[in-house]
Amino acid sequence: MQTPLHHFKLGDIELLSGKVLPEAVLAYSTYGELSSAKDNVVLLPTFYTGDHIRNEEFFGSGRAIDPSRHFVISINMFGNGFSSSPSNSPPPMDGPHFPDITIY
Repeated sequence: MQTPLHHFKLGDIELLSGKVLPEAVLAYSTYGELSSAKDNVVLLPTFYTGDHIRNEEFFGSGRAIDPSRHFVISINMFGNGFSSSPSNSPPPMDGPHFPDITIY
């Protein structure tokens, strides 16, 4: 069921810690079709250490979240290797300098 991975450039964002993550990027995949009324969106963020591919286990044909009825946006959290992460962020926020991310 995998769909293409998209990247949205957020620019510089201030984190809850007060640190700024420069040139932040949010990676996501979409499934299904957006209705003309735009009222069928389900936003499904990834869990800690999860990714958009693992999220595919949470929806499907005949399930509560069904791409034939819903437009699912599966967002990769920061730090998981797809969105801005220690492994893909430019200096000075690369590797061990990547800021702590708070999740609520």
